[in-house]
Amino acid sequence: MRLKKALALTLTAAMAIGTLAGCGSSSGTAETTVKETTQAAATESTASAETESTAAKSLADYDKVDTFNAYMMGAGITDEEFNNLEQAKLFEEKTGYKVNYTQIPDTDTQTAIQNAFMLKEDFQYMLVSKDTFFMLLAAGALAPITEYVEGSEYLKDQISEVGWDLVTKDGEIYGVPQRAAKNCAALGLAYRADWLKDYNEANPEDQIDAPSEENGYSMCVSDFRKMLEYFNTRVAKGGHALGIGNGVTCMTEILPAFGVYQKWMETDGTVQFMTEQPGFEEYAEYMTGLYDDGLVYYQATSNDTGVIAAFQSEMAGVVEAAHWEAYTLETVSAPEGEDLSQYTDDNIGYISALVPDDNKGDASAVRVWSGQGYNSICVLPSYNTAEQSAAVVDWMDKKLEPELYRESVIGVEGETYTVENGEYYPILPAFNDRMGYADKLISGNREEDNSKYWLARTRKTAAQDKLFSTINYNVDNTGIKNPVDMMSTNDAYDNYFSKANTDVSDQLVLMLFNSAEAFDLQKVHDIWVADNGDDITNSITEWYNSWGSKDIYNEVKAR
Repeated sequence: MRLKKALALTLTAAMAIGTLAGCGSSSGTAETTVKETTQAAATESTASAETESTAAKSLADYDKVDTFNAYMMGAGITDEEFNNLEQAKLFEEKTGYKVNYTQIPDTDTQTAIQNAFMLKEDFQYMLVSKDTFFMLLAAGALAPITEYVEGSEYLKDQISEVGWDLVTKDGEIYGVPQRAAKNCAALGLAYRADWLKDYNEANPEDQIDAPSEENGYSMCVSDFRKMLEYFNTRVAKGGHALGIGNGVTCMTEILPAFGVYQKWMETDGTVQFMTEQPGFEEYAEYMTGLYDDGLVYYQATSNDTGVIAAFQSEMAGVVEAAHWEAYTLETVSAPEGEDLSQYTDDNIGYISALVPDDNKGDASAVRVWSGQGYNSICVLPSYNTAEQSAAVVDWMDKKLEPELYRESVIGVEGETYTVENGEYYPILPAFNDRMGYADKLISGNREEDNSKYWLARTRKTAAQDKLFSTINYNVDNTGIKNPVDMMSTNDAYDNYFSKANTDVSDQLVLMLFNSAEAFDLQKVHDIWVADNGDDITNSITEWYNSWGSKDIYNEVKAR
């Protein structure tokens, strides 16, 4: 790890200096010999002291305060309730630090944080978004914590090198990054498995392969369209086969079939936005064809029928669904008296992603949009005293002690969770009652452990587990992550991307889900360029090509 290498080099250099300084002449009288011996001993003592002074100290060696104040992201409860959370009391008992928590107002988080720094309010620790972190870093508002991290017991090893790179500037660490728990996809396509079964029974010579473990829970683009055409004959009057929710312009489960694996992707040395990537035009033409043929219902406004409700009422046969929506989808038709937490509906299935027709049935060809970036950063204000900063980092470090960390994020085995074949499962309702706010008090992660513990939150119901497990089947080998999620502050991206993304998305909605306007890739490109798209692309590409951790982060390569 970079921290260990830096420390080792420092110690080696100090030892080398001490060795050279201790060398003296071997000739001369006894008096001279004694004198030189005395001088050598003194020099060796000095060198030893220099070595000790340059060695990284343990956090235990620093003077520290025993109480401080923390400014936390809102949890939707009162500050009194927040301070009395089970995890808050657990941390106080186990770390020895009394921490007073105040929640950042949800109404204007950015302004509240800026004011806290500007007015030097009495907060020694804050949890902020990645964008806010870079804003504060640029303003010189953050305290460097390198020496404390180097002296930590857990922090330096439990945060990945990719994470430390993100929060390092000019060789100094300015925060503790908090990584999303798991490389995973959150969205998949829910479809009526019973209708597909009916189609196959009626068409033995023209079967559509159902998504299964064998094909990576995929479907090829031609079969998907064929399925929609049949579903259009089965939906309730006024319905459409495919429901697309308000605000959705590009479907991440369909794009991979056309070679668009992420919002930003490197192609021939250039990191391109999705609409600029090869294959996007073919995707758009496919989607336009579905809409023009009456196979798509687009929820134009939030007041229109939601796609989940449309699916429940059989007004749609396929919709995009997040794993936390599976319970709502699957239990609507559950027989009376069923334990809904354990109920799944065999009439509903899930598709992880579409694949090209040439890769029909090939599980190794499946690609899903996944993500595992660092969305939050733990920071210390530059006006902290040394004793306060040492205490805050020591507190964060102690919270990562293995047993304490496990208890703080998933509770106690046999009370809030069980372990089955090495996997963690929640005990309900105790898990929800006691661990519902646990993520609000985390400061950095034991990243490998957390990827296992967090899965308990996706297993709160059998339906949620079914959807999540299906769309993330083999995700470590199929998931493509967005490199921009790991990008540090970037002037062109920060200043221009929000408008460019909005303008392009608005235009795509008009073209893809409105028969009055045909799809025109050049028009989309012109909007992108007019909104400084080329500047954004060039700036991201320059960063990406110099990013030392890109090979570590991009574990799955598009094939």
